[in-house]
Amino acid sequence: MNVLYAALATPTVGAIVASIFRRRAIRLPLRLGFGALSVALAALSLPQVDGLSRIFFVLISLVSFLALLFSVSIFPKIELADAHWASRPAYFILLGAFWSSMLLTVSATSFTWVWIGISATTLATTFLVGFSGGKTALEAAWKYLILCSFGIAIALLGMLLVGRAAMGAGVDPAQALSWTVLVAHAGALSPSLFRIGLLLMVLGFATKAGLVPMHAWLPDAHSKAPSPISALLSGLLVSCSLYAIVRVQSVATPSLWPMLDGTLLVLGSLSVIVASLLMLAQRDVKRFLAYSTIEHSGLVAIALGIHTPLATFAAVYHIVNHAFSKSSAFLSIGVVQYARGTTEIAALKGLWREGRGKLFLASLVALAGLPPFALFFSEMLIVIATAVAHQWVVLSVAVIALAIAFTALTRLAVETESGVSHPERRASPPLAMTAVATAAFMALLCSFVPFTGLIK
Repeated sequence: MNVLYAALATPTVGAIVASIFRRRAIRLPLRLGFGALSVALAALSLPQVDGLSRIFFVLISLVSFLALLFSVSIFPKIELADAHWASRPAYFILLGAFWSSMLLTVSATSFTWVWIGISATTLATTFLVGFSGGKTALEAAWKYLILCSFGIAIALLGMLLVGRAAMGAGVDPAQALSWTVLVAHAGALSPSLFRIGLLLMVLGFATKAGLVPMHAWLPDAHSKAPSPISALLSGLLVSCSLYAIVRVQSVATPSLWPMLDGTLLVLGSLSVIVASLLMLAQRDVKRFLAYSTIEHSGLVAIALGIHTPLATFAAVYHIVNHAFSKSSAFLSIGVVQYARGTTEIAALKGLWREGRGKLFLASLVALAGLPPFALFFSEMLIVIATAVAHQWVVLSVAVIALAIAFTALTRLAVETESGVSHPERRASPPLAMTAVATAAFMALLCSFVPFTGLIK
């Protein structure tokens, strides 16, 4: 069987196979074994995808495995016992389906399969967002399903218009949404259909990326989902949607660049300033981190809107750095929640005295864009690319937003790390701490990894 197909199927198939066995002593090694096999198969299938997809393939595989490692160590709390999706086997099957659908998204060679992959992530993660079964979690899952489905529908409408334009130029219907074919026939496509179609695709995928003003689902979903799922939503799902926007940009003709780039600059500027201001008002750590995700998604949108080689590289580099940094933050606060029983900022004091608290502080330092973490370098590259492009208004907005976000992150660090430590309910499991430490280490290691050789 093709290695690529095996890499796509293994996370879901492995979760189903492991769920057949009732004894935890058998399930645990099976889940970890299939997870490791998924990472290995993804590595073996890298030659079958292009340079951009390779980066996302590696990113999805590593972060998903860390989420799996965390989950087998700290299983999410169940509030509603009679909910069929709120069981251990269902959780891991949905996690595996989420993993597989993200790999499908970034391994596709046409917008058809990108859309199918992103749609599949919505179906899998809706139940994971509402996994606890509580009223607020179910409300967040419903909002997530409705708003993201609306965004996916907009993207689908755009794809239909692009496909119609391609078929009008004599392209085989089976290849009408392949980006290589669209680039080859770009000059013969109907300008009006192609323009509207690409714009709708950008807006649709921007909804799934959580860009303002289509962001309303993100804070609720990321704050109510179990911590490992929040890590995947912030670190990977948003990244897959931004990947789709990069692919849309790649097929646009130069005459369409001003429209698409201007849209991304507006959405990105709105996202960074709105999200950074709302970070100041949050009193729950996970909701705080969710707004931080919107801010970083906005920074990537700004870089994509600049649309120079340096800016595009900075955008992809920032996606990778943010994925590891934000995953580290959500996983570390998941360990804190396991030990303290809360994510309310006012109830979290004295974390500096605990190993998990030091890891959480490291993730906050990374998200603040301070060296030696890699987000410092990608943010610096975005600022430089914006200045070189003479986008002074956008640059001013971005710098102000970064300053506000830095203030909010500093205040969060002071409030949670200082003070007297509260009593713990549970000790931190070693596997969960390993997942947190690995994510933090990767956020640091990315400072020294040259991604330029991976992008063709």
